[in-house]
Amino acid sequence: MARLRQQNPQNYVASGNINAEFENLIRYLNSAELGEKTLGELLETLFDEDGIWKGPIELRNDSSAGLQYRVGTYTDESTGWKNLATLESLRGAAGSVVGELGAPILFSRQDTVATAAQTVVSYAHDSADELLVYVDGVLKRSGSSYDYQTDASANTVTFNSGLSAGETVTIYKIRTSSITGFTRSDTVTSASQTVFPFVHDEDTVLQVYKNGILQRSGGSNDYVTNAASDTVTFTSSVPSGNTVTIITVENTSTNVVTGLMTEANFTDTATGKITFANMQFADGDIPQAKVSGLVSHISTAAKLTVSSSTPSNPASGDLWMDTSQTPNVLKFYTGTQWLETAPESSLPTFAAANAGQFVKVNATGTALSYADIDLTSVVPVTQKGAANGVAELDSSGRLPAAQLPTILASDSIYQSKTGAVSNADYTIKRIYRQKIQIDAISLQCSSGSATWQLLVNGVAVGSTQSVTSSGLETVLSTPQEIDATSASKSIGYQITSASSLNDLEVTLAISILSS
Repeated sequence: MARLRQQNPQNYVASGNINAEFENLIRYLNSAELGEKTLGELLETLFDEDGIWKGPIELRNDSSAGLQYRVGTYTDESTGWKNLATLESLRGAAGSVVGELGAPILFSRQDTVATAAQTVVSYAHDSADELLVYVDGVLKRSGSSYDYQTDASANTVTFNSGLSAGETVTIYKIRTSSITGFTRSDTVTSASQTVFPFVHDEDTVLQVYKNGILQRSGGSNDYVTNAASDTVTFTSSVPSGNTVTIITVENTSTNVVTGLMTEANFTDTATGKITFANMQFADGDIPQAKVSGLVSHISTAAKLTVSSSTPSNPASGDLWMDTSQTPNVLKFYTGTQWLETAPESSLPTFAAANAGQFVKVNATGTALSYADIDLTSVVPVTQKGAANGVAELDSSGRLPAAQLPTILASDSIYQSKTGAVSNADYTIKRIYRQKIQIDAISLQCSSGSATWQLLVNGVAVGSTQSVTSSGLETVLSTPQEIDATSASKSIGYQITSASSLNDLEVTLAISILSS
């Protein structure tokens, strides 16, 4: 742009010279007007009040035209664009280096939901790999006296104590071969501590954890850093026995990018992934292990052999199309022998004499034959619950009470009173959850006499009996049944009219009806 110049410096005496200077200034200002805007209006559009550029310039990558720009304000998104570079020029020659990208830092993330008391988590890694291990988002520390240990040969991460069911174990690898400056410091406080040494500079980005919990930087949050003194200072003192972990990763390495395929001709615009049609794979390029589920599917899939001779070394489930027969017969291997998949094609012919018989494999296992059904060891249904038959079970698989014997067992209840025995009520036994029947009694004494009567729950039942030194053993004409299945009952006897009665023995013969 031309600048305003003085035509006659120090010579403004003549009015003609002054007039020429002002005319030049006006022409200059007029020539700076564009689009009906003065020079000041144009500058106000391009710069803010601090002189910082704010001009209305836009850039875009059009999927068909390439890289474009436009200057100004537009109401229509499709107008005003001018081409800067075509897609072909952006892509460059195949295989050429078009730039560099920062190398990735974290990779191979694995999330595992633990079972109760689980300690071992499978994770493929090398001995040189740096791992970050989290449990429910809490960073853990490696070591036999800390949280876990790694085994690169077994590809495992083993926790020193069992995990709880439902806890999520998250493991990352640090790509140490592609980055520089990975540093991790773990400090277990032995006393209350606020300041922790860690070498870093002003540009270093730190991750600070307290007992595995990520902390926030800033004086109003959890900690502040000081590059001059190489320290990390917590805003609150960290008590004894706490673990403070400081991590930094400086990714100064780069990966070479040998081509960009960003337009719709090569990539899916929705996902950014390269379409399969733009990939080239020769036969056998993809290993079986790289196809999800293929190896396990092949190992469990049945093998089909088409041959006129028996396949060698078959595995259980293998198939064989036997072409030695016409028509061909499909067979399968049971683990011990080959059987036809359609045995009905080899059923023996039958006649009226085979009615009610069944098909079975013959004794040599080489063919099928008919045979009678053997029911000699089967109990007929009509014999269930019948006289001289078999018992029938109820809905709970038990014998119904009606099929049980009336008397389950027999027993005796005995009591001995040594010395003089006076008139009184005596208890022999209390029964519960049981039903019995008193069938007979035996009364013995060394001397004297008395009158004896059975008591049930303190109530006299049955007839009275005489007690003498000669003894009494008698079967009751009317047995006394005592039902204590729902409430307990006492069994005893009453002595009356005792006369010098000594050494009394009482025996009750009973039948157990239920228990």
